[in-house]
Amino acid sequence: MKFNRLFLFALLAALTLALSACGAPPATNWPGISTDGELIYLASSSHVYIVQAQSGTEVTANLSGKITPLRFPLETNANMSFYAPPALTGDGSMVIGSAASASHALYAVDTATGNIQWSFEDSQKPWLGGAFILDDAIFAPSGDGTLYAFDRSGSKRWEKTLSQHALWTKPVSDGKYIYLATLDHMLYCLDPNSGNILWSQELDNGIIGSPTIVEDVLYVGTLYGNLYAIDSANGSQIWVQKLEGSIWGTPGFGNGSLYVGTVFEKAGKFYALDVATGAIKWFKDEEGSIVAGPLVLDEQVIYVTEQGRVQSLDLSGAPKWQDNFEKNKIFTTPLLVQDTIVVAPMGSQFLMVAYDLNGAQKWTFTPAK
Repeated sequence: MKFNRLFLFALLAALTLALSACGAPPATNWPGISTDGELIYLASSSHVYIVQAQSGTEVTANLSGKITPLRFPLETNANMSFYAPPALTGDGSMVIGSAASASHALYAVDTATGNIQWSFEDSQKPWLGGAFILDDAIFAPSGDGTLYAFDRSGSKRWEKTLSQHALWTKPVSDGKYIYLATLDHMLYCLDPNSGNILWSQELDNGIIGSPTIVEDVLYVGTLYGNLYAIDSANGSQIWVQKLEGSIWGTPGFGNGSLYVGTVFEKAGKFYALDVATGAIKWFKDEEGSIVAGPLVLDEQVIYVTEQGRVQSLDLSGAPKWQDNFEKNKIFTTPLLVQDTIVVAPMGSQFLMVAYDLNGAQKWTFTPAK
């Protein structure tokens, strides 16, 4: 089955996006969040915010004798727009690309000062997918369909054009190789040192969510609704399971099960599948489409919907707790930071809301002006 571009456009429009055939990004998109275990890094429109996980307060710094919120950029810049999850290097830097259509670059930023350490401006299109850090290398998927590899100083090691469309998915790794999925139906395995393609596998439709890796197996879903188990060594198919609706998010894994949601017109379904066989264990109908991947914990799995629901289920599929943002949409995978669950709704009076493991609200985050 060929990639149905009109189908993708319709879905993106329904999610308040506007993707053109050449891969130009929307003016706005769902936010991206990541964590270093203590701080949350939120890419949302004009800034990347740095927030304390336990309190929800924005980190500040004394810059030029003035206490100011520590964010990137420090002052609003109309030529910058962010929504990919920031990549954290572990040594005080983050890597983030601008998705602004008029002006765009990939930046490495000092998280202690907000200063730019280096930038790369040779990509012909904005940066839509998050970068990935492996050892001393940075792998960044671009809107021009090219995967770029850099060292920590920003020197380009190699580039590999992999798609005629923008690269939306974040690369993943098993510690040895880099894996990347594309809208062109392709799943690639690349040598991180050279960029050489070690194997490629064509699936049935476009892929928006990154694969999940569990014990040398890649689990990845397509817009056609097939969830695949792929041998990471050679790209061969182990099993495939057809689900109702399109798969947008990255599958979650825990306790011997895979968890994934689907987009079925304006509704969705949430599935639990056996990781070894792909057999469906249970599913739950949902009024809103499920775009984001789930957060899987030891005793619960949490997903979010386009209609603004935050839903927690136990591992048998029984409801545990929920919250609802009736006038807002949620497209970003929930994040666990220590004992705090963080959700990033769109269109709300705040950019993030945090819960304890029982669903009690801990804090909300609204940036200082």
